[in-house]
Amino acid sequence: MLIHTVNFGDLDVPEDKILTFREGIPGFPQIHRFVVLEVEEIKPFQYLQALDDPPITLFVINPFLVEPTYEFRLSETDMADVNSRNSSELAVYAVATIPENPGDATLNLMAPIVINEPERCGKQIILHESTYSVKHPLLRLGGQGKAAVQGA
Repeated sequence: MLIHTVNFGDLDVPEDKILTFREGIPGFPQIHRFVVLEVEEIKPFQYLQALDDPPITLFVINPFLVEPTYEFRLSETDMADVNSRNSSELAVYAVATIPENPGDATLNLMAPIVINEPERCGKQIILHESTYSVKHPLLRLGGQGKAAVQGA
């Protein structure tokens, strides 16, 4: 699939890399197809590029790299929505916001994006009963942690 993006120009996205978000994502319910783009210069960050509306791109990172103790529970419905029975097979991302002053950068830990790469589907989960914030400080003590996502 060939798409034209604002940030990356023309991209040829292989069909086996296209991720389907059946419900879209909050704020963009009409966008159902995305691809995760890895750009060497910004690792460990990545982009979640919308394919149905190419100007839409989310800056994402594995939240466990920033907050090693991060954990949440997926409901049976959430697990079914990403065609999974085993949470260890899921990739987890948090949307990062980098303002003009990078020291004020934040992560949205209240709404992680969960992706089942083998099944090529994903969902943004809103953790309604959570103490996590949509503006968790990005620059704070942290390190590499192990995923602590629990399936129902």
